[in-house]
Amino acid sequence: MIDRKNRLKNLTVCLIASSLVLLAVSCKESSDDNQGSAQTENYSTFENFESQAYRGADGVYVVNGDTPVENEKKLKEFYDTYIAPVYADNGITAAQPIQADTPLIVHQVNGVDAVWDSQQKQNLTYCISNNFGSNKAKVVADMASATAAWELVSQLDFIYESSQDASCTSSNNNVVFDVNPVNSGGQYLARAFFPDQSRSTRNVLIDDSSFTVDPNGTLQLVGILRHELGHTVGFRHEHTRPESGTCFEDNNWRGLTNYDSSSVMHYPQCNGTGDWSLTLTSKDKDGSACLYEAANGYTIGNEALDCSTSNPGTGTLVTQAFTGSLARGEIQNLDSFSVVSGTVFKAVMTGTGDLDLYVKFGSAPTTSSYNCRPYSGSSNETCSLDVPAGTTEAFVMVRGYAAGTYNMDVTYTTPN
Repeated sequence: MIDRKNRLKNLTVCLIASSLVLLAVSCKESSDDNQGSAQTENYSTFENFESQAYRGADGVYVVNGDTPVENEKKLKEFYDTYIAPVYADNGITAAQPIQADTPLIVHQVNGVDAVWDSQQKQNLTYCISNNFGSNKAKVVADMASATAAWELVSQLDFIYESSQDASCTSSNNNVVFDVNPVNSGGQYLARAFFPDQSRSTRNVLIDDSSFTVDPNGTLQLVGILRHELGHTVGFRHEHTRPESGTCFEDNNWRGLTNYDSSSVMHYPQCNGTGDWSLTLTSKDKDGSACLYEAANGYTIGNEALDCSTSNPGTGTLVTQAFTGSLARGEIQNLDSFSVVSGTVFKAVMTGTGDLDLYVKFGSAPTTSSYNCRPYSGSSNETCSLDVPAGTTEAFVMVRGYAAGTYNMDVTYTTPN
């Protein structure tokens, strides 16, 4: 858990493996006695990195402090992209912070915003587990307050489905995400997810230590939840920007507003200027309103923001079904789909083995170029995206990470 008396102490110890940080809303700070050992961790091979990465009881890894990585193949990709090059190119030690190479921010996948589509953003259902016991009433109240903070400024609608609380698990498909208690051993106060993650890791997990924060202090559960809910709608840690000067994570993001050191998404100890109340700043509000459209009654204050949206065109809603089987390493390209900009394109795949779903607009996807690729550890994957302005075609590909079979429904609006 956070050392609440010395939040800024031993920050370097937390900067392990570039993005494998345990900071702020999710920081377990080390003592002086442990500083030397932390700085000599060896991540020169993936095996060393994986063996020292934090992994919860559910088998999910946690990077960037509070962001889940749902399986080993995603962790390997994370390592190959961000950790291995440090050793190959720079000879830098794992305990050193890595600065960005390029200049509120939204998470991206292959250059495309990882956000909720125009339909799902207004139906973000969740349940709250009965396993919170005596703390449940507080979680219900603080979730209501935290979701309202985002709803008041943008066209997001979080809906509490209390009827699902008795079966509020990561396998409950009657809700978009679940809220559950966890004992992380002090690794984090809470963790969340990004919109592009599969249902099994779409959880807001609240550590026991979140209920023992100083009741008279600025850090409270409701603020922690405001931060975590920012992740659930696609917002990254603001301190990954180069302006922060520390706590860099990666470059998979797009700036919505100018750098905001007081942002609800900025860890205060990463050269932040906000306090531990973790409230939305005017830039946070404008960024959310720009990305998801402004809520009724909210006016975006920064006129320089480009908040243009694509109005849905007209057409006919159709669903096509596909089946197939692939060997390991085999690739199968489905037909191209004529689509209408501003509408939702959705591909739902179920099956056996471990097949990966790829979707791209404008041209056929490859293993390195796509707009959506869930990359789960099974053949049960979904891509749901708004068709970008000016786009007339969508493409779907299936690849065998391991051998498997699939059934797929592709639902989209085709021009009349």
